[in-house]
Amino acid sequence: MIYRFPQDVAYLPRTRLSYINLPGILSDGKRERAARVSGYVAIQLGERCFLIFLRNGEAFHAARIEPGTRGPAALSEVLRIVGTESERGENGQIGYFGAPEEQLRAMLATLLEPAVLWDEPLDPAKPDHFFPRLREKRFTGTLELSDGGGTYHYLSFTGGGFQGGWFTDRDASVALPDFLRTLFHAGATGLRAALYPALDELPTQAGPGFVDLYRRIVGGVMRDVAGSIGREGAIALMRRGQAVAALTHPVAASFELTDEGRVAGDPVASPEGLTEGVAAWLTEALISASDHYGIDPGAVVERAARDSRFVLQEHGFFSRLPWALAL
Repeated sequence: MIYRFPQDVAYLPRTRLSYINLPGILSDGKRERAARVSGYVAIQLGERCFLIFLRNGEAFHAARIEPGTRGPAALSEVLRIVGTESERGENGQIGYFGAPEEQLRAMLATLLEPAVLWDEPLDPAKPDHFFPRLREKRFTGTLELSDGGGTYHYLSFTGGGFQGGWFTDRDASVALPDFLRTLFHAGATGLRAALYPALDELPTQAGPGFVDLYRRIVGGVMRDVAGSIGREGAIALMRRGQAVAALTHPVAASFELTDEGRVAGDPVASPEGLTEGVAAWLTEALISASDHYGIDPGAVVERAARDSRFVLQEHGFFSRLPWALAL
């Protein structure tokens, strides 16, 4: 199965993954004004497809889709998987395609949000009843049409009214009503329809560098505490703090503390959500360290965060901690 999505232009037609430097594509917008475009990178690895979404040349979110499942993916995880597959010389494919932000929002809605379920599912084999039903329900959101073979189309609705759409392999000379009639007629038995709520704006995922920053901060705090109570004690203390923080900030559970004291994991969260989750985690862990071992929480944070204090300050990390810090 080859996954195919609507596009305005192919900046990089599909080619073998081993020929392409993905980090170079994702950083090109920082070097070249002409590369500050919006679109998506599609990476095909067997039955899996990873999508990296770009706005003005900057990667801001990633997702995965494969038979039977779909959902968000961490940008850092996608880069690691692609790097591993490229080194192996596997026969993966990659393409970079331009698309308007409205299309990216529609695509992400189908990948990040649960489908809208009605008592009576829409039947694409009955198009005469299909669109009137959407008007009757005053549906607002995205209608995804797929052929079961990896080809996708997206239609946008507001209050039941059709606002526009993005269609794979549509000839611009063919009027939209004619294209839709052909689409429904050709795919009447295999065409699939799914409804998704609208996304009001494009979500932004914390990038690999930002995730790595917080891995380093957590690791620095853990090593500092280990200097007072030993590595095993520090790991246990941090894991307990993580479990408590994850009750209200699930992103904290996306990290993994190995028995060797390494901080791993690829959280999927907004920069703000990631900051809040890590701050809550360290607060829980360091309050426990203070109560049970007399460790000064503020001093630990100051030592661990000093080299990154300006970035952390910019994102409000310190304001989410209960201690006054001298940074």
